[in-house]
Amino acid sequence: MSELIQPKNIAFFRLSALGDVVLAIPLIRAIQKQWPDCKITWIISSAVYPLLEGLEGIEFLVIKKPKTIKDYLALRHLFKEYQFDILLAAQASFRTNLIYPFINAKRKIGFDNGRARDLHSWFVKEQIEPRDEHLAEGFMGFAKKLGIENKKLSWELSVSDEDKAWAKQQRTKTKYIAINAAASKSERTWSAQNYASFIDAAFEKYSLQVVLTGGPAKNEIDLAQQIQSLAKTPINNLVGKTKHKQIAALLGEVDCLIAPDTGPAHIAVAMHTPVIGLYAVARSGLSGPYQTPDYTVDKYPQALKQFLGKEFKEAGWHERVHHESAMDLITVEDVMVQLDKVFQSLQSQ
Repeated sequence: MSELIQPKNIAFFRLSALGDVVLAIPLIRAIQKQWPDCKITWIISSAVYPLLEGLEGIEFLVIKKPKTIKDYLALRHLFKEYQFDILLAAQASFRTNLIYPFINAKRKIGFDNGRARDLHSWFVKEQIEPRDEHLAEGFMGFAKKLGIENKKLSWELSVSDEDKAWAKQQRTKTKYIAINAAASKSERTWSAQNYASFIDAAFEKYSLQVVLTGGPAKNEIDLAQQIQSLAKTPINNLVGKTKHKQIAALLGEVDCLIAPDTGPAHIAVAMHTPVIGLYAVARSGLSGPYQTPDYTVDKYPQALKQFLGKEFKEAGWHERVHHESAMDLITVEDVMVQLDKVFQSLQSQ
C-alpha cells in the first residue's frame, strides 16, 4: 500500500455506464473525506453526466466517447491543458485504454489483471489489488491503493426540488412500485409474460400502483409495451419519457424497484430505495444491488448447474451463464416472496 501523501489533484476516469458511475461515488466521497483540499476532476461521458450533475466538490470534464482518429486527436489536444498528480483509470476497454496516454499524471493507477481488458495494464503504471468482490468494492480498491481505508460506502445523488415534486405527483396510491424491466442484454432480462403475471399478482394482493421505468432504447420501449399489452393491471409506462434526474427522483419516491442486472438498480440504492434484483446470468455478489437487507432473487447457482453443469464453488467470480432460458428459473412466486418482505419491512419502520 502506498504512503498516505496528499495529492493536489486527482483525475478519476469513468465514462460510463449509469450503474457503474453510481457505484463509483463512494470512492470519490472517501477521497474527499481523506483529503478535503484535493481537487477531483471526473472525466465522464456526455451520455451519463446528466445523472451526476451537481455532485458537490467535483469538477466534471465531460467528453464524448471517441470513435474516430479525429476524436482521439481532439482529446489529445484537450488533455494538454491538464496536469494531474494521480489518474485513477477506472475503465478498461479498448477505446478508453487508448485515451490514457494523453492524460498527464505522475501516477496512473488501473484495474488488476482479473478485471482489466484489452491490454489495460499496458496503459497504466500501477494496479489495484486483485480481489473477488462486488463492483462497488472494486472501485474502493483505488482508495485502498492510495492508502485510504473507508469501510462505510456513501452514496448520494443531487436531485432538484422540482424533480422531487414531479416524482411525488406521479404517486396515486399508498403502495407504489417501479419496474425497470430491461437489461442491456436480452439474456439478463426477465420475460414480458413473467413481468405481466407478477404485476397482476401484486395488484391483486396489494392494490398497488405500478410504474415502468427505462431509457429510450428500442428494446426497452418494446418490452414495456409488451408488458402493458399482457397485463390486466393499469400501468404507468414512463419508459423513454424521463430525464436522468427524473428517474432518480422517481426511484427515490417508490416503495421498491424490481429490476434485473441493470444500472437503475444502483440508482435506486443510491436513493435509499429497496431493490428486488433478478439475477441468474451473473452472481448477485458481483453486480447485484448493494444493500441490506438483501431482497435479491438469485438463481445463478441453479443456472450454473442446469446450463453449464457446474457447481457454484467451481465457477469463476466473473463467469456468466450465457443461456436464453437462464432468467426463466426466476418464478413469479419468487418475486412475490421478496415483495412481501419489502412491504413487511416498510410497515415495521
